Amino acid sequence: MQISWTKLPFAARNREEFSRGLTAWLGQVFYETLPAQGYEIREEQIYTTFRIAKALADGKTLFAEAGTGTGKTFAYLLPLVCYARFRGKPAVVASASGVLQAQLTSPDGDIQALSRVLGLDIDARLAFDPGEYICQVKVNQSYPGRRMKGWTTLRTWATRTKTGCRSEVPYASDEMWSQIGFEPTLPCDTCRHRGTCHMIAARRHYRAAGDLIVTDHRLFAHDLFTRAERQAAGELPLLPAFSAVVLDEGHHVPEIWQRTQGHVLTARRLAATLDLIGSGYGASSIRGGELAEARRGRREYMERVLVGNARRESQAFLAAVMASAAPGEGKRHAVREGAVFEAAGRLGAALAALQDELITEEAMMEGTSDEMAIRAWQSRLDDVHAALALFQSPEAVPWVEGEDLWVVPRVPVSLSGAERLPAGVPCVFSSATLEPAYAGQVLGLTGFEGARVGVPFNLAEQVLVYQPSLDDRDEVEQTLAVIRAMRGRTLVLLGSLAEVERYRRAMAAQAGAGLPGQVLFEGDAERGAMLEQFRADVSSVLVGATFWEGVDVPGESLSCVVVPRLPFPAHDPLIVERREQAAGRGEDSFLAVDLPEMLLKLKQGVGRLIRTTQDRGVIALLDRSYVKKPWAEAVEGVLPEGAEATGDLERVAQFC
Repeated sequence: MQISWTKLPFAARNREEFSRGLTAWLGQVFYETLPAQGYEIREEQIYTTFRIAKALADGKTLFAEAGTGTGKTFAYLLPLVCYARFRGKPAVVASASGVLQAQLTSPDGDIQALSRVLGLDIDARLAFDPGEYICQVKVNQSYPGRRMKGWTTLRTWATRTKTGCRSEVPYASDEMWSQIGFEPTLPCDTCRHRGTCHMIAARRHYRAAGDLIVTDHRLFAHDLFTRAERQAAGELPLLPAFSAVVLDEGHHVPEIWQRTQGHVLTARRLAATLDLIGSGYGASSIRGGELAEARRGRREYMERVLVGNARRESQAFLAAVMASAAPGEGKRHAVREGAVFEAAGRLGAALAALQDELITEEAMMEGTSDEMAIRAWQSRLDDVHAALALFQSPEAVPWVEGEDLWVVPRVPVSLSGAERLPAGVPCVFSSATLEPAYAGQVLGLTGFEGARVGVPFNLAEQVLVYQPSLDDRDEVEQTLAVIRAMRGRTLVLLGSLAEVERYRRAMAAQAGAGLPGQVLFEGDAERGAMLEQFRADVSSVLVGATFWEGVDVPGESLSCVVVPRLPFPAHDPLIVERREQAAGRGEDSFLAVDLPEMLLKLKQGVGRLIRTTQDRGVIALLDRSYVKKPWAEAVEGVLPEGAEATGDLERVAQFC
C-alpha cells in the first residue's frame, strides 16, 4: 500500500498516528481556523465530524444523521480527504442528486471553499454515468426517424463538443439523447473511436483523481455490481480502487440500490432496436454501400418474418402488462399471471428466434464493420431476455411507471456482501433524515454504528407549530385559512400529483376568497423555474408533491410549510414487498415499514422551513388522525422540541 502521509496537514506514519493527528487537526480547524474566516462554530457539525473521522480510522460503517443546516458536507469532506491521502487512494462521495454534486464541485462550492481556506489543494473530479456521454459512432450514423424537434441543434452540438457530456445540453429529451448517447451494449473493444472516445476520456480523467471522486448512487452501485465481472473479462471497473465512500442523501440508497439491480423495458427502446435490426442499418450504411447480394434474402426474411413477429409480440406483451396495472400515477403493480405470463413467453420465443438468425449473420460478417452493429443489437436483446427471465421468476417485483415496465429482484443483493463493498473499506451514510435500523435491514447491513444530531438552530424560538382542532373543517379549507393568515409565503406539501390537481380545482372555485398572492401548482412549469419564482415573489404559494426535499428557500418567501396529510407511502410495489417481508419475519408491517417511511418523508418536509439562524416560520400539520394512535409520540418527535403549539390562526398571523 502506498502511504501518502506527506500530503496530510499533519504527520502520520501508521493508523494510530493518523487517528490522533486527524482528531487534533480537526479540532483546530473547526474551533480556530474556520471561525477566523467567518464560519460559525456548530457543535452538531463538530460532533458529526469526529464520529465520521473515527468510523474512517476504524474501517466501520456509520449512519450519520445531521439535521438541516448542520454543515454535513464540511463534516465528511475534511476527514475523508485526509483518509484518502493517508491510504494513497481516492475516496468516493456519491449523492442522489445533481444539485448536491454541483454544490460540492462548482468553482464556489464546498470543496473549493475548503481548499482556499485551509490550503489543501483538494483534487476532486466528477464521475458521470457512461450513458451521459455521446457515442461518436452513433453521432456519425444517420438513421431514419431522427427528424424530431431539436435534433439538428443536438447533432451539431455533438459534432463540436469538447466533453460530449449531456450536462451541456439540458434541453435534450431522453428519446433524443438515446439517438447519440453511449450505452453498455455497444462493442467498444472493436470501436475505431476508442482512443478518442469522450466517455473513455472522461473515465481516464476521473480515475486519476488524487483525493475525491464525486458521483451518484447509481454509478457507485453499478460499479460494485459489475466490478468482479469486468475484472474477470480483463476490463477496468467503472471506478478505480477507492479508500472509503460517503453515501450522501443516504435515505435514497435502498430504492436506488434495488433499481440498479433490476431492468427496465420501454416500448420505445424495444421498438427502436427492432427497427434498426429490420432496416439493416449498420456500418455498411454509414459508408453508403449496398448490402451484399448474399445477405439480401436473409435480410428480407429477417425483417418480414422474425422482426415482424418480435414487434407484434413485444407490443402484445407490453399492452398486456399495462392493462394488468391499475390506472394511476407513480408506480403501479404489474400482474405476473395468466395472459401476461403467456405474452412474456411468446415474446421470449420470438426474440430467441431473431437472435439465432443474428448469430448466423454475425458469423458471416466477422471481421467487417457490420459485425459491430450486429453485436450491439445482440446485447440489447440480451438485456430484454434478462428482464423477461426475472419477470417470469418468483423473485421478481414488477411495476409500471409511466410507460415503462420495471422489474427488480425481490430481495436486493446486500451492500455488505464480500463481493460488493471491498473488505475494510469504511462506508458513511449521511443525511438529514435516516432510520439506520430500517435502512440497514433493507440493505442487509449488520454491525453498523449510528450518530444523530439535530439542527444548529434554536427551533423552539424560530418555529411555531399550528395544529387545528380535531373537529375542524376539511383540509383544503384549513390550508386556505393558513395561507391567508400567513399572507402567502407558504409551501404546501401533498402526497401525489392527483392531490395537486384536486387542490387546484378547489382553489379555483374560491378564486375570490381573498388569497394574498399567486399560487404556483406543480406541473405548470419546470421544477427549478417554479422554485426561482417562489423565491422571488414573497407573497406567492407553492403547491406540489415532489418538493418534500431539495428545496432550499431561506428568508421570508418560505415562512410556512403546510402538511395536510401525513405522508404515508402509497400502494407502491416495493413497499408492498417490504411489508410482506416484514410480515414473514413476524413483524407488524405497519410499524416495520409504513411508519419509518412516513417519518422519513415528514422529516424532510419539515426541514424545508428553517434554513438559517434568521429564519422564522410556521409548521402547519393539519392531519390530526394520529393523536390517539400508539405511535403518536413518533410523529410528535419530528416536530421541533420545545416549539410553541397553537390552534389559533391569529397567533399564526402574528408569529412571523
